[in-house]
Amino acid sequence: MKVGDERFLRGLYDLKYLFGDKWAPAILVALSGGPMRRKEILSTISSYSIGEEWSDKHAVLHDSMLARTLKKMTEEGLLARIRCTKTFPVTVTYELKPEALEFLMLTETLVAWADEHQGLIAQAQAYSRRNGDETGTLTGIGELEEVGLTDDEDDE
Repeated sequence: MKVGDERFLRGLYDLKYLFGDKWAPAILVALSGGPMRRKEILSTISSYSIGEEWSDKHAVLHDSMLARTLKKMTEEGLLARIRCTKTFPVTVTYELKPEALEFLMLTETLVAWADEHQGLIAQAQAYSRRNGDETGTLTGIGELEEVGLTDDEDDE
């Protein structure tokens, strides 16, 4: 193992932990144009066609899930919740914090990479549809052992 490998791996898992929530990418993209109220975020995300290639289930964001995800992302420091008491009723908007906007801009390179490798993406999507999402997670490691794939066999 090289000296920087563990730090790099930890960084990848940190990113997955911070931005890996099912609805976080859609919320980040929706808010990239500026502050929005919760109903506007919900409407914008509902207009997106996301996740259908990765699952047989249609992804639907409900208001209660959006509220929980916005709260989580705000508490994590990705979003700012702005409460305006000058209006009646009080209005609440959400906006990206500068760090989240910076992350979104940096991911443009990764999205360009994904666009250039559509065959690989399609293969991963097909695999996900056939085998479910669990195989790609740490909980799916047991499934690999059940089919007889061990680390020794993988190295050959």
